[in-house]
Amino acid sequence: MHPRDFEVNGTWLAFRINQAPIVAGDDAVDIFVLQDAASMLIFGNAFAPHGDESPADDDVAALMQQAWSRSHAWPDEIVLAGKPSPSNAFVRVAKRNGIPIRTVAESAMSFYIKDVQTSFEEFLALGRERGN
Repeated sequence: MHPRDFEVNGTWLAFRINQAPIVAGDDAVDIFVLQDAASMLIFGNAFAPHGDESPADDDVAALMQQAWSRSHAWPDEIVLAGKPSPSNAFVRVAKRNGIPIRTVAESAMSFYIKDVQTSFEEFLALGRERGN
């Protein structure tokens, strides 16, 4: 998968960006983003308890609403890596909005995931250097 393969707002991607748990207070969390596949614009992010396959339904709904408010349209599809369960909030919220879900191997999304993960890791390292 590569941005040239898509049209702007035609496909949104949802994936986890951290490789190791993020400590937030007393909790360990994972960060998920929603990204336009063609423009690579990240619409926003949502947190989930570390190890969960997605954030909560309300958080995913808010993230998708945030994306909709930027584009004023729903995508033709949302692509998820792996084999999400029916309890995955991206699956449930997409279905409620009539958006088809397509699943691909995580390796197929590696161009996107690695780019965002690298940027995120650089951001974390910069914070550590500054003592934050």
